[in-house]
Amino acid sequence: MNELPTPPGNHQLEHVLALTEYARRHGEDPLAARAAVCRVFGLDGDLNDELLLYAMLLLSAQRLPQAREVLTQVALGDPSKIAAVYAILASVFKYFNAGLPIAELAGFAIDPMLQIYQAHPQDPAAVAAMLDMLLYLGLPKECDQVLAQSGSPRYAAEAAELAAYRWRLEHYRDECRLSVVLLTYRRPALLRHTLRALRAALVETDVEVIVGVNDDLLETRQVLQEEPVDRVLFGAGNIGIEFYKQVFAEARGEFIIEIDDDIVGFPAGFDRQLIDCLNARPDLGLVGHWPIGFVDAQNGASIEPAPSFHVKDLVAGLPFGFGPVAGACAGLRRHDFLAINGFARGTLSHVSGEEPQMIRKLALHGKLSGVIFDQGLQVYQNG
Repeated sequence: MNELPTPPGNHQLEHVLALTEYARRHGEDPLAARAAVCRVFGLDGDLNDELLLYAMLLLSAQRLPQAREVLTQVALGDPSKIAAVYAILASVFKYFNAGLPIAELAGFAIDPMLQIYQAHPQDPAAVAAMLDMLLYLGLPKECDQVLAQSGSPRYAAEAAELAAYRWRLEHYRDECRLSVVLLTYRRPALLRHTLRALRAALVETDVEVIVGVNDDLLETRQVLQEEPVDRVLFGAGNIGIEFYKQVFAEARGEFIIEIDDDIVGFPAGFDRQLIDCLNARPDLGLVGHWPIGFVDAQNGASIEPAPSFHVKDLVAGLPFGFGPVAGACAGLRRHDFLAINGFARGTLSHVSGEEPQMIRKLALHGKLSGVIFDQGLQVYQNG
């Protein structure tokens, strides 16, 4: 079975960018803003489209429940608008990071799509939207039900994707204790420093290190030949953090820890600390180390970390905070990553990085996320 859990496509990314641009330009040039967003969403300007544009403005004002109600009523009354309505809903549950608690953002479209699908169970747009949502969220049983009810060969690709998802869940085997994964792009000196700091701080011994390379520098290749890494993947040009889909798919450890390629220093035994927290709390999903500070890679100046607004607690005897997780050094169980269907049907980019993608889907599956404080992680900036 194909290990890569995501079919090609930008998965509503252009829609969330269009929503952002519409909100920005609406006050300056409403007619031009309207024309641009209608073009992206395939709207032709009828009365129901005016309601969809109103819902977009509600979203920009973070009035998410009100926007959801407008969108639901439009799709229920006019099936020709289902595809556009779903594109708006998917922009929220796949990419929005504010306006509702993260678990509610992830589940933002479940109730409206159930209503729409139940009202129009054979409508191709409704079926395709349901399958996209369920595959993204990692809900295979519900996906089975939709496919069985549709009985149409037009959804063969989704059925194959579901089969591959199930196969990964049922047949995966832990081949080592820990997989450490990272991406690098055009900073070989920082990469070398990070790999050496990693090896100096690791406590676990049954570890594989997997590096995804987003550049074609000879210096990067030289570093990877000289430093101990287990597998190297080379991207076709620089595809950014979207390359994480392939790198995470290579992991074979019981736990996966993602690190950046610009680490000043790791806490000694940082890997064991992350694993201990995950073992102490089965309800934890993604656990990271919160940096104690940053160092300017150009001049060595110290940079204070951003303030933390986490809910403080103790986990595995360590100072812990429930809330956002920085991806400079963060880990999760591979089983949990597979259960949420990895990064399937989402796009990793500056709009929504790998951490919020994992956190929102883990939250829908009942998993909390958070960070360990004050252990010594330092990260370079401006590298």
